[in-house]
Amino acid sequence: MTRRRPTRRDQARQVEVFDPLALRNLQEVLRLRLEWTTDLDDFPPHDFVGAGVYAVYYFGDFDLYAPLKTTERKVPIYVGKAEAGNSSYGEPASPDGFQLVNRIKKHADSVAEASQTLNVTDFKVRYLPLDDAWIVLAERALLREYRPVLWNTVMPGFGANAPGSDRQNARSIWDTIHPGRPRAGRLCNRRFTLEEMRERVRLAVAASILEEGEERTAAIEALEAYQRRPIWRPKKSRERGPRVVVQDQARFLSEMARLGLEIPEHRVVDNELDPAEDPEATAERNTLVAEQLAMELDTDGRLM
Repeated sequence: MTRRRPTRRDQARQVEVFDPLALRNLQEVLRLRLEWTTDLDDFPPHDFVGAGVYAVYYFGDFDLYAPLKTTERKVPIYVGKAEAGNSSYGEPASPDGFQLVNRIKKHADSVAEASQTLNVTDFKVRYLPLDDAWIVLAERALLREYRPVLWNTVMPGFGANAPGSDRQNARSIWDTIHPGRPRAGRLCNRRFTLEEMRERVRLAVAASILEEGEERTAAIEALEAYQRRPIWRPKKSRERGPRVVVQDQARFLSEMARLGLEIPEHRVVDNELDPAEDPEATAERNTLVAEQLAMELDTDGRLM
């Protein structure tokens, strides 16, 4: 039996077809547009009109962030967005408003209040005005490229709206490491002591400056594995007694004393293995999941 000679088509090599409208490719175009065609500007920048995305970079001498300053890979410390159709920050839903620059200015105000450890002049910002249709895609692209973005993930609290007047709010990780904002909670953080936070930040910075690959994946897994026993939680809806339930009294009293905060009436519980969900833990997990999902988009824009 005579074997069929391979045809030209059989011998042709397979070349991936580029689809400029695939979700992953759109994200990449938006990210590159921000990073390659926009200069680092002052923080905050002068007024400009529009909504869009932005990335904040640190160039100061705070010890935990030193690798961000020295690495050749320019890694933002925070990324965010401001949408024309989102009036939650007091701006009208208009593409001709100041949503993006006002959002950046609020961040600069937060940094200025934390003057014990930070200086506004040590920061720069890049921003990209966009139509609302592209803003979420662009933010996800930045979160994916630089995961874990430090102030988005392991140091929550920087970009959050001010809490209510309840004096029994937990102090965020950001406000614990960078004290000074009047809005900071009047109780210590629910999950970590200051030294535990600092160790997690070191792990996160080390991961973020790595190029994408197995080494960065392993570094992020080490970060996620770094957990400690909860310090305290609010009482549950049907529980009786004080509103503060302490799960680790030694760490609670130590942190409250270090912060110079008044110790509230509280109840101590032992061996509680199923604590109530902490908002910071939820935010961190959601951000890490969003970053990972963005990594898993194939070239057709579908989840693999």
